[in-house]
Amino acid sequence: MGVLTWLTRNWADTDKGEDSRLRPLDLPLSLAEALAKVENAVRGLPLWEIVAVDVANATIRALRRTRLFRFVDDITVRCEPVAEKQTRVHARSQARLGKGDFGQNRRNLLQLWAVLRDATAQGSPA
Repeated sequence: MGVLTWLTRNWADTDKGEDSRLRPLDLPLSLAEALAKVENAVRGLPLWEIVAVDVANATIRALRRTRLFRFVDDITVRCEPVAEKQTRVHARSQARLGKGDFGQNRRNLLQLWAVLRDATAQGSPA
């Protein structure tokens, strides 16, 4: 991701395929288990806050505030079943203000992915 992108884009999305580390994440869990794991992961992240959990649509809306200026990024995480014990997690993070985010929204999603991978590998609830 180049500097020009940081200055001209204020969002990141796992479905855009521009970053090999930022792709939808497959979890070896049922849909309900994956949604719970994502919810627990978000609740454990500093500066993140759950806004809504929609179990019927398997989505979580959250926000993250930056430390210094308290800017808000809106994050949506959507889970979709791929198989009985396989769920694909998609996410999007977008700043409410500005034209560029200096890569913060990308870092938001990478932070969430790291926590989910660690929790899944260790078998913990996140």
